[in-house]
Amino acid sequence: MQLSFKMDDSAVTKRLRIVKDGLKDVKKPLRAAGSDLMGVFGGEVFRTQGTASGASWRKLTEATLRARAGRWGHYAKAPAVRGKILWWTGALKSGFTKTVTKTKLRVYNKVKYFKFHQVRGGRPPQRKIITLNSKTINIVVRRLAQHVSGLLK
Repeated sequence: MQLSFKMDDSAVTKRLRIVKDGLKDVKKPLRAAGSDLMGVFGGEVFRTQGTASGASWRKLTEATLRARAGRWGHYAKAPAVRGKILWWTGALKSGFTKTVTKTKLRVYNKVKYFKFHQVRGGRPPQRKIITLNSKTINIVVRRLAQHVSGLLK
């Protein structure tokens, strides 16, 4: 007795070609992931005062608290939100933007002094906002997985 099978793999080959072509331009899922990340960095991280990015932000110094109370220098304008770190003008919170190409996503803050809060050991003290952690990675992976799933349908 002899058994033989013949398989037509043209449907599988066609699907794989569709996925391959669909992964050459992932602008749409990256744009969605960028919006999600901007919501985390400009929303959740500020609401939790840094906890969502891995560590609570360092408390304000006495000198900063006095400057806020006396409305000196940077604090001359009325605050956007009282009692919160890095929310005085609202510029950092609303300064997030993204650039997207076919295969790259960049989320950043356009406020010039933002970078000084990201680095360690300086003035102002580090108060990280943008972090690469399991949550931010999962946001991007989830959007890309949804895209691939859509290609397979």
